[in-house]
Amino acid sequence: MICSAWPYANNVPHLGTLIGCLLSGDVFARYYKLKGHEVVHVSGTDAHGTRMEFEALQRGITPQQLVEQVHQQIVDTLHKFDIFLENYTITRSPVHHRFVQEIYKKMEANGYIFTRDEERAYCQNCKKFLADSFIVGTCPRCKYDKAYGDQCPQCGALLEAEQLLNPQCQICKQSNITFRKTRNWYLDLPKLEPQLREYVSAHQDWAPNVKNFTEGLLKDGLKPRAVTRDLSWGIPAPFAGAEGKVIYVWAEAALGYVSATIEYFEKRGEPERWREFWFGDDVKQVYTQGKDNITFHTLIFPGQLLASGEGYHLPDQISATEHLQWIGKQRFSKSQKIGLFSDDALELMDPLYWRFYLLYNRPERKDIEFSWKDVDNAVNGVLINNISNLLNRIVSLAHRSYGGIYPQANVYPEIFKQIKAVKEDYESIIEGGQLAGALRRVGDLAVLGNEYVQRNRPWEGHKPEVMLTALQVVKAVAILLEPFVPGFSQKAYPMLGLEDPSFEDILKVEPGAKLGPAQVLLQKIDVKALQERYSQMKAG
Repeated sequence: MICSAWPYANNVPHLGTLIGCLLSGDVFARYYKLKGHEVVHVSGTDAHGTRMEFEALQRGITPQQLVEQVHQQIVDTLHKFDIFLENYTITRSPVHHRFVQEIYKKMEANGYIFTRDEERAYCQNCKKFLADSFIVGTCPRCKYDKAYGDQCPQCGALLEAEQLLNPQCQICKQSNITFRKTRNWYLDLPKLEPQLREYVSAHQDWAPNVKNFTEGLLKDGLKPRAVTRDLSWGIPAPFAGAEGKVIYVWAEAALGYVSATIEYFEKRGEPERWREFWFGDDVKQVYTQGKDNITFHTLIFPGQLLASGEGYHLPDQISATEHLQWIGKQRFSKSQKIGLFSDDALELMDPLYWRFYLLYNRPERKDIEFSWKDVDNAVNGVLINNISNLLNRIVSLAHRSYGGIYPQANVYPEIFKQIKAVKEDYESIIEGGQLAGALRRVGDLAVLGNEYVQRNRPWEGHKPEVMLTALQVVKAVAILLEPFVPGFSQKAYPMLGLEDPSFEDILKVEPGAKLGPAQVLLQKIDVKALQERYSQMKAG
């Protein structure tokens, strides 16, 4: 079960969202499929919340019109990036609405939902209660000056609107905010804390950024979180007396992982099979998201599942990236023309190259700043010079010297041992929730192949063992690359005489098998020209 965090319906994802959520999820899904597992990868467009209301207001259209437009744009963009999920849905789905309302009724029946009268932000200019995302101010924790009323995107702290310093209404851009009494429904996280502590302590395998952040929140003690808001755009709250309120967007989006699975199997005519992926111990769940969503995946979503009392399988692996920042450590912003969003990225460069660059530089241990130099190094230096050129060179030589077949010989034992070691490292890294290191190990294997060929010079004389060994290296590289850059592997397989290879074919030696025609698969990119085109796009 692969679950990727849901991009908001206010715009297409930028490169940071793409690598943190959907592209990473696609690689995990392709990897486990390559190993022969049944995989269901789900995500969707997060259609509710004030961001969408605000964006629709700016565009002069309704929220429904906005989310329908952006949802289709996201779907089209994902397909161009070779990202295909079993179900990429939207939180406007009737299945999602039904599931969210049903599970909240169960939480309430089990005593995990309570009401509280409280003071909520009210804009005296706009004459309305403000959802937390409509309030922007300075984070009291890290002093970031564009924190929202529910969370700081810089440090990840969960906030209440009244904690913000210098709060301002996003709609009218004024600071005429007061706090008025209203009633909201809350998820009793303190009541769930003992179960959540037990759950978290059982996952010592989580990456340090996930484990440390989650344990820090538990150390401070969990606080109840409001699950309703005074809005009209969203899922109507199912509680008695909650008329006119909706389920808060953060409190329903993650539940979409379950509803998307239900929807997928209902469409397949197997309405009960979703349970196989959400109950029992014979399933592995992998979640991909940015670090600002760690809280929701390690505490809040598991808390919701526990509160339902249904016995759900709780999240296993949380693969959370740090931030990909734009040049100068800037945050991506479509309106301010800062950074690259996925639709614009497609106009600049082949999505195959973007996939390789983003995954090769996936920010797993610290925030990473985008640089054109890194694009040049990953695409021209590693993918083309190191990998693609080696493949073309070896297959061309095999046609000239061995009639286009894998020579009758043995693979050099030391190189075969290295191929096996890379394969094992690759498996260990990916199954441990990381990706960049696995891709870099594939690059290491290509370097080994290039060095072996240069040292042994198979073009001089009759050297079938050298030729077969080199072919075994490029065959392994092509298969190992499939989860990362499937477009490249699908071009490479016919050259290598492969048809729908499995993961175990990496170590399969087949002397006498036929090769396909050699061809140049990839062309180098002109990074300077890309920078100039980006500058023109930004100016336009």
